[in-house]
Amino acid sequence: MDDYGIGCSNNSDGSELETLQRLHQEKVTRIHELKRQIESVKLRLEEKKKKKKEIPDDRKQAFKNLSEKYNSLREEYKALLAERSRGK
Repeated sequence: MDDYGIGCSNNSDGSELETLQRLHQEKVTRIHELKRQIESVKLRLEEKKKKKKEIPDDRKQAFKNLSEKYNSLREEYKALLAERSRGK
């Protein structure tokens, strides 16, 4: 055995080496594919971020109003649940 725990028999060295090379190549290919996907997602996020900055003020205000309404309803719901649980 060598330093890496791989047997050094002449018959199996070639096929073992080919297997290791194939596995290495598959991993390298996968790494390149993942890098490409990461870059693609990064670009899409940057585009969305730019578009988000371009949202008109009226849409921002509408979102703010809806968020406030949601928070108000959520607080009312929590209060009603708490009241109901105390009433039992």
